[in-house]
Amino acid sequence: MVAAICVKINDNIKAKLYQVGTYSSVDWEQEENSALGDHYVTYSYKKECPQKPSIFICKGIDGINMLRIIETKRYVLKIESNQGTDVPLPRFQNEGNKLLKCDKDKDSVTFQFVNYLGRSRLFFDSEAKTDPLLFEVIPDKMNYEDDYVALTESLAEICSELLLEFSGVTSNLYKQIEESSKTLLERFIFLRQFCYSQNIQGLFESIKRNPDRTLIQEEELKPFGYGKPSKKFYTAPFRNGKNWGKLVGENGNDVYLPQIVAITQKYDSMDTAANRFVKYALQKFDEICERLILVLDTGDKSKQVECLLEAQMIHAMLGDIFRDGFFDDIGDLDIMPQNNQVLQKREGYSQIFTAYSMIDLALQLDWKGKDDVFEGESKNIALLYEYWLFFELFKIIRSIKGCTIESVEESKFLDVVDTLTISLKQGKQSCQSFEIARLKMKINLYYNRTFSREDFATTRYEGSYSRPFRPDYTIAIFPSTFETGKYNGEEDAVRSGSVSYVHFDAKYRISDLSSFIGEKNAIEEDELLEDKTGSIVNTYQRGDLLKMHTYNDAIRRTVGSYVLYPGSGKSVNGQYAAYSMYDEILPGVGAFSIKPSVNTAGENELRNFITTLIESKVKVNSRLNRMKYYMEMVLREPVVKSLDVQKEGILKQSTKSASTKGDLCVLGYIRADHRSDYFYALKDNGLLNEGSEFMFYFYAIKDGNVYSHHKDIFKASDFRLYTNNIDQTGSYKLKPILGKILSNELISKKELVQRLIEQGYQTVEDRHHADFYYVLTVKVVNVHISEDELKLSDVNSKNGNDTFSPHSPKIICY
Repeated sequence: MVAAICVKINDNIKAKLYQVGTYSSVDWEQEENSALGDHYVTYSYKKECPQKPSIFICKGIDGINMLRIIETKRYVLKIESNQGTDVPLPRFQNEGNKLLKCDKDKDSVTFQFVNYLGRSRLFFDSEAKTDPLLFEVIPDKMNYEDDYVALTESLAEICSELLLEFSGVTSNLYKQIEESSKTLLERFIFLRQFCYSQNIQGLFESIKRNPDRTLIQEEELKPFGYGKPSKKFYTAPFRNGKNWGKLVGENGNDVYLPQIVAITQKYDSMDTAANRFVKYALQKFDEICERLILVLDTGDKSKQVECLLEAQMIHAMLGDIFRDGFFDDIGDLDIMPQNNQVLQKREGYSQIFTAYSMIDLALQLDWKGKDDVFEGESKNIALLYEYWLFFELFKIIRSIKGCTIESVEESKFLDVVDTLTISLKQGKQSCQSFEIARLKMKINLYYNRTFSREDFATTRYEGSYSRPFRPDYTIAIFPSTFETGKYNGEEDAVRSGSVSYVHFDAKYRISDLSSFIGEKNAIEEDELLEDKTGSIVNTYQRGDLLKMHTYNDAIRRTVGSYVLYPGSGKSVNGQYAAYSMYDEILPGVGAFSIKPSVNTAGENELRNFITTLIESKVKVNSRLNRMKYYMEMVLREPVVKSLDVQKEGILKQSTKSASTKGDLCVLGYIRADHRSDYFYALKDNGLLNEGSEFMFYFYAIKDGNVYSHHKDIFKASDFRLYTNNIDQTGSYKLKPILGKILSNELISKKELVQRLIEQGYQTVEDRHHADFYYVLTVKVVNVHISEDELKLSDVNSKNGNDTFSPHSPKIICY
């Protein structure tokens, strides 16, 4: 068990690598030789201080021993010098990468990789006797070999299936497409996946054990009597015989016989169409490796060394195969044997034929988001898991009995023109539509769909109540009777109240169900403290659960929100790790465990859930449909209007509680001391005219202090403003403007300034002194009411306004 490792930089300087918090547990007195080489020594933990290992030495893909550390864990590289002088700190290959958190001190570097997999390096100064420290970052939530490799292979396999289905085997295979350097890496990714999942040397041995043969019959001229003349000699003797001579027969008749005749020679030959194709395919594989090696070897090798090593390894493997005598008598391919039964069915041949087809089709694949996952040597494991889950949801919905894929014009996930384009890219909305005829339902599967306030502001039917939200995946379920329109009828289904949204978020950082929902006996204060710590180290887990509740509450038409995470697949009590909060399947909040190495159980559980929720949409008497029915009934009722304004005055001197929204009015101060103040910007831009909208803002948080305002301020529906200095006048002089409050929100100072500028008010951040502001969006509905004047004592002593600062918004009964 490796607790720490020491790198000898030169005779006077060395660097020690260990996990943060384990220094006192390491036995620094006992040094051991390291498999990494003479410049390295390792240390173990003290016997009385056992720790879970976080540093490993394993063989890499090239067979060379490799140092491995774990993502999300924090490590220290401490520099020690015998000379007592300052030593330049080493630098990382990928410093500046957002996936690397690095803090440098006088003699140490503390670093942490988050959502990063692959190789990296630490470079020492020019006087170092050692090469750069090469290490590999492996996942914390997944097994590197079982899960990470399975994840990448699964993506390649899914892309292959999509290519075959949407391109067509007979129509587009072997289509001559101009290659470019951009397609080289795509082709190599398919080749690498094939060479790892299917041992190419093993397949070649299968071919040698049962090779394709053909019986060759050749005509060869031999002296008469060396063999039986061929049939051709009897049908065309003069063409298949030479040196004819006259002989005298027994009865005196002359007989003419050749001295040389054509003899039939039969033998087995390996020079068949199938074997020629195998030779051609392997040569193409080798050509891809050679070209990639040439490109990477002349480029920035520090960023591409992993691909370079893999290409070199596969090139060497193919070189061993070509040195075999099997191909000595096999000619070059002159025609593509597309329908050859040996290539399609026989062991070894069929796998190579399929691999070549996939690599050839890679020229026709364009996946917009792949570069976000594979960038040089680094691999964004969280995004890779996120992409994989979308393909899993795609596959699960498609596998439901009676489900067919429907084309969709907006935000297509798949598009086929000259190439197959997969529009799956983080931050970009993609949609795939399905129909299940037996249930008379349509399903739209979205990736990164945004539900915004703008959607909600323009219609009462969809969008977010508050801030915009963008779940990783959204499933929209609605009746197939809505056939035309945007997103295959979904827009019309929304208007009729017939759509149900179910959201899923990929949470790679959650490792088990208990960390997501919390233990039964968890202490609330400890849990909240863990939230704060987790948010710093990117392992925030309870917040993920709260976000699911937010989706349910904020996004209209949402009936359930669920987390997908790469757990072990088992909960504490031995049951499968699926969690929900309701006895009916919807509405709900929950989580599902699913990852590549154990995806059968997770996939089945998720498929059962999705199938059940679609079927529950059909059941008229389910709690979900009863709730939706009454909600739609309320939404379609007319709004209850507030009472008419009393002509005698604004203030109602009654003692009733001001809790009804229609009775409440916000009294707001807008500065108008100078021409550069906000009131004149509103006036000059026509925003105080009837029908216009403007922002009214006031302090929320300043210097860490939360401002206290009236408890009913966000229940008010009306707005009146004043601009006078109440300390001088002793009263509120109201402008003849009545506004209706459309919305309220909390925003930062930076966002406030940006919005004010967009509204036409030229301001800067220095003029605004709070960190966060409350903002009311006000629409002017009347500019012909009286310019009323209210005494301070009448306002401040009524309705709970007496505890607030002079110019803070007040609440009056209107």
